[in-house]
Amino acid sequence: MKSGLSILDKEPFSLFQKEKEVLFFAEMKKAIAWHYENCPEFKKVCDNRIDVRGKFEIEDVPYLPASIFKNFDLLSVPMDKIVKTLYSSSTSGKPSKILVDKITSDNQVLALSKILADFLGKDRRYFIIFDSEKTIKSVDGELSSRGTAIRGMMPLAKKVFFVLDDDLNLDLGKINLALSEIKTSAKEKVCFFGFSWLLYNVYLKNNKNGEFTTALKKLFNKANIVLHIGGWKKLKDINISKDNFNNDLAKMFLTDKSKVVDVYGMTEQLGVIYPDCEYGYKHAPLYSEIITRDINTLKPSQIGETGFIQLLSPLPHSYPGISVLSEDIGKVVGVDDCRCGRKGKYFVFEKRSEKAELKGCGDVLNI
Repeated sequence: MKSGLSILDKEPFSLFQKEKEVLFFAEMKKAIAWHYENCPEFKKVCDNRIDVRGKFEIEDVPYLPASIFKNFDLLSVPMDKIVKTLYSSSTSGKPSKILVDKITSDNQVLALSKILADFLGKDRRYFIIFDSEKTIKSVDGELSSRGTAIRGMMPLAKKVFFVLDDDLNLDLGKINLALSEIKTSAKEKVCFFGFSWLLYNVYLKNNKNGEFTTALKKLFNKANIVLHIGGWKKLKDINISKDNFNNDLAKMFLTDKSKVVDVYGMTEQLGVIYPDCEYGYKHAPLYSEIITRDINTLKPSQIGETGFIQLLSPLPHSYPGISVLSEDIGKVVGVDDCRCGRKGKYFVFEKRSEKAELKGCGDVLNI
């Protein structure tokens, strides 16, 4: 697949930060110009912050608070160009609603496949998905964040097996069906995938289930990976730390806890994901940039300082989600020198803000 974005022709972590900044900013300027001309709301935000035809830095790019997508259908293309509508998980309150055209969808698929290939390898794996198959079925072109995340993984899989029933309980019959089709004698690589809270729920209910344990032993391969995404709020509500989670899941899936990989991402910028590397850090690929902003002043934070996570990416074409300020808190740890070898900024996600929703652009849009 070929993209109109030059950065998508390159591997996600292949350039040093200074080299990346030149290419990334060039693509961001094109994206800003597109949304400025085609989205009245984004134009209004820009006119109050920067001269889009003048000189500005990446830190000056106006951001939209993630919460704005909960209340407004922001578009930069005609509605008849929209091919699907995505909704965030929204563990509390109204979900974000993201309207996606084919260009955006193609950008997302290509970015996601390149990032995942860097972590999983180029060869396709069997995916055992801890969810119900009905989760990926859209209704009138609309899809939940769980369904969207799962669909994003499917093109990368050799074959996909769903192993939960419609009530989200483990179905041992489906596990055994997967086992019968995967050539265990050839030691096929498997990716166990699911939303974090669902995977942990399976652990709580089945960690002493002998038949399940036996099946996992037959699937054993040192290269197997447990990939999980979202749902940390539910785990924190029952006092499960990330370290506890990793230890418990590693024990269940007979792997090292470094192979239990947490994936961070936003529905508002789908396609760009941030898996943990083997040293526990998340990396900004060529297709996105991270800025953290002081919790009180919203000024850019320095390396090592905690702040709200702002993510920028030129991938969105149908809606102006190219610069989004999340309610998540984290910090940039370093640049270009992570021991895993990936170049660019690397960071940690710490927690979700317990403050009121960020506004920032509400006054400009009269909302």
